[in-house]
Amino acid sequence: MNVYDHFLRLKIEVKTMSLDAEEQDDELLALASIYLDGFTLAQDQDEEQIRKGGELAISLDLPPDFTLVEMQIKENGVGHEEKHCVEHLPPLYVHFTFPPTYPSTLPPSFTLSCKWLNRAQLTQLCQELDRLWEENKGDVIMFTWSQFLKDETLNLLGISDILNVETIKPVRQSSICIAQNSPDTNQDNGIVPEDEARAQLCSVDGVDSESDRNSAVTGAISLIVSRQNSQNYDSRTIQDIAPKTNLLKLLRDYDEEMRKKFFDTRNFECKVCFMDKSGANCLEFWPCRHVYCKECMASYFEIQISEGNIKFLRCPEDKCESEANPKQVQELVPENLYQRWEEMLLNSTLSSLGDIQVCPRIHCQYPVTIEDRQGHCPSCKFVFCGLCRYGWHGVEPCRLRKGELKDIMESYLNGDHEVKRGLEERYGRKYISSLKDEYLSMSYLEQNSKSCPKCGAKIEKIDGCNKMTCQYCSIYFCWLCMTLLNKSRPYEHYNQPNSPCFNQLFAGVDPFDDIWDDSDEDGGLFD
Repeated sequence: MNVYDHFLRLKIEVKTMSLDAEEQDDELLALASIYLDGFTLAQDQDEEQIRKGGELAISLDLPPDFTLVEMQIKENGVGHEEKHCVEHLPPLYVHFTFPPTYPSTLPPSFTLSCKWLNRAQLTQLCQELDRLWEENKGDVIMFTWSQFLKDETLNLLGISDILNVETIKPVRQSSICIAQNSPDTNQDNGIVPEDEARAQLCSVDGVDSESDRNSAVTGAISLIVSRQNSQNYDSRTIQDIAPKTNLLKLLRDYDEEMRKKFFDTRNFECKVCFMDKSGANCLEFWPCRHVYCKECMASYFEIQISEGNIKFLRCPEDKCESEANPKQVQELVPENLYQRWEEMLLNSTLSSLGDIQVCPRIHCQYPVTIEDRQGHCPSCKFVFCGLCRYGWHGVEPCRLRKGELKDIMESYLNGDHEVKRGLEERYGRKYISSLKDEYLSMSYLEQNSKSCPKCGAKIEKIDGCNKMTCQYCSIYFCWLCMTLLNKSRPYEHYNQPNSPCFNQLFAGVDPFDDIWDDSDEDGGLFD
């Protein structure tokens, strides 16, 4: 080759490299504009020149109701499948570097890494990427690769709508390391699987000679390496998780994080105030997915807790059973209300257990086991009755707590024979009888009497006009509107036109009552 031909060849190579560099820059710019947050530009500088490249994070579109499945083994050895539906899985990462002669001659150098695909599956993907390059050699390939991974990965690997987590967990490995100088070795850092290493090396213990022992060890390790290399994992593949990682939890946490991220960026109409709010200012109930703004839910939660409806903070939608989780409640209500909610929820849960109650002393509230109706608090040493929660009273009947008369007597009067007998055993038949008389008297007074507007005494109107006199505090008041009357001019209230009881002094009085009363006093008009 003469000097001129060599010059022409160099000129063509320089022109080709210039065109390659230009196409590389254009492709990187296109990837940055297409994938936005999913693309990171990177440069690798070696001894000769700077190589361009980057990282693509490719998130796959999962089919509806995509389910993670894992076999859980209980302590008794019985296994059961645990299933969780997810909408997002961690992305598949492509780390790539452009050689100087890409795309005219060489393909990009790359590695594939993923948390939920094992190395065998990633090797399949590498083979398909190599095939695509051979079909499109000479053209830029990164966009073709990325679209293939996004659209065809699940189909290629035979994954439909179920991912068995057990099949993608990384192999447990030991600390036995083998120095491997060959670039073709396909092992992860030369680490030998623990179980196989133990099986192959167990025969070495019986070898006495040190040289024979070393030879046996070398032979066992060589056998292990040859078996591992037979798996033919592509050296460009990485399953990016540690062997002891709880993979199911990792995938669920990622899905929850991405759900929250996408939820915060959308707008929703609150089903209470009907205002459009961003997801960041809304609360979503699960699993119903009903959405309400945080402002409305904060008021709703505060009212429910203040009124003692603490067992379930349910979705306000009619007949919906979804409940708010503690984290949502804590985010929306003041700290003092949240603490009260937690305490009441704990007390309610303990009470429902039957044999566990909290100590009745407000300053204690320690959980106490009830045995034969008696509770002995291990914290404050208070001994109490598990039924009435007063101090222990032995065989004496329980005392009624304040405000319980009405509820207990309604249960007694409306209950069947078993209910009545249970209440009589708890409080005593004589006590129940006196409570019944008191309850009936109270019910009669509630229906036929009014409370004095000054002292609150119960007053029953039998006859006469609507100007009433309280026999306890001696004030005058109107029976119709319960207004206090002037002591010196009590009837003025009924004579003024602007009064609400104008001309109502005898309103509601049956005239025949007066006739009958007068006839009795006079010896009777109808004799």
